[in-house]
Amino acid sequence: MNKGEVAELIRANEYKVPFKVWEFTPLDRACLKMVIRGTWIFETQLDVGLMKEALAKTLSYYPHLAGRMSSQAGVTLTNEGVRFVSSAEPELTVEEVLERNDANNISNFSVGINAGRFSKGLDSPLSVKVTRLKNGTVLGVQCSHACMDGDSFYTLVYNWGQICRNEAFDIPLLDQSLLPVAEDLPVAEIRAAALEAGWQQLSIFSIFRLLPAVLSGVIKKRSTPFWVSAETITRLKELVLKTTGIQGSTNLVLAAFITKRCLELYKHQQNTRCSFVTVVNTRKRLAGIPLNYAGNSSLSIATPAFAAGTSFAEIAAMIEETLKPVRQSPSLKLMALMKLNLNSMKYKLPFAPFDVFGMYARKPTTIYLNNFSKLHIYDINFGSGEPVRVIPHDLGDQIVIWPAPPDKGGVAVYFTGIPTLYLRGLQDDYFNSL
Repeated sequence: MNKGEVAELIRANEYKVPFKVWEFTPLDRACLKMVIRGTWIFETQLDVGLMKEALAKTLSYYPHLAGRMSSQAGVTLTNEGVRFVSSAEPELTVEEVLERNDANNISNFSVGINAGRFSKGLDSPLSVKVTRLKNGTVLGVQCSHACMDGDSFYTLVYNWGQICRNEAFDIPLLDQSLLPVAEDLPVAEIRAAALEAGWQQLSIFSIFRLLPAVLSGVIKKRSTPFWVSAETITRLKELVLKTTGIQGSTNLVLAAFITKRCLELYKHQQNTRCSFVTVVNTRKRLAGIPLNYAGNSSLSIATPAFAAGTSFAEIAAMIEETLKPVRQSPSLKLMALMKLNLNSMKYKLPFAPFDVFGMYARKPTTIYLNNFSKLHIYDINFGSGEPVRVIPHDLGDQIVIWPAPPDKGGVAVYFTGIPTLYLRGLQDDYFNSL
């Protein structure tokens, strides 16, 4: 801990759940080594005392975040507390923080979650750091991905702000029994189902394809944001409607457009086989999983393979055809895919729902996208106004769609890994040209 920093443990005021152990699902266990990091930059001075009081109340609804792992089964609600660090950099301005290279130079504004220490029961799965600047404040929050996905993480911070201001919020639901469970099926049947669904079989030899990206360090590189204006999004929707008759959502047209522009940047042969993958929030789409479920409830969905020369509108139509059945409420297709995923995890079968190694090829053939534009990102308020900039997590999603600051409009697009090599030197409005 740096000089001038003050650390303390914030505990829940009381428990608002009936259980004593938050039990991990197979999805949670798969995320044990991953950490979600959120960074909010305010042009105002946050009331740290009020935030501590409100956090104690917030943890009453999320008591597993103040608990500790006592076994690999999950988190015991020991209420040992969440580490809260208060810091100050009185010579540093908000403007100077905003000039930093977003995800790459902000780690000092949060307290790292060490996956090993968390797994041994030494640390809580959540940490908070508040840094007072000369003319503002930076809030850094980190959380083990084993306890939350992106939806529940950003909702947690939103609810914390609501509690700070005595405003209403949807009470989070912590009930792991709502999620589907792995089935007792023959391994051969699960393998056949995975192959029929188009899943990719992995081998120990295929892992060597990752070595160049890992050894070079490019796998961890994050781009600065590329902006897509509201006007560009409107034009894309009009083009998809005119060409295909599909009333495309913002997510659909952006996914297709970014995919097409990336494949052009990679200069693939027209007949190179490619695919698009997106992360789907399963809340309200899986039977029994409500919008306020607080845990991991997402799944990666891949399109069938298509040629790199496929047009933007045709890619949009293919993505729409892939996602339409899993957007239903409830979705039988999504339930089948979730169970297949759980069944594969149960027996540790070497299958993935998409070509993982295609993401890390010298010229990527897998376009992997995660859209956060509809989550509680900028509407966070602890009593003194909303943030001027929110920096995305650094989990390694190849492409992240992120809401642009309210005064800018549209969305921001961040890239991680191999794509950053192709984007160097491009203007930040590159994705505004059709």
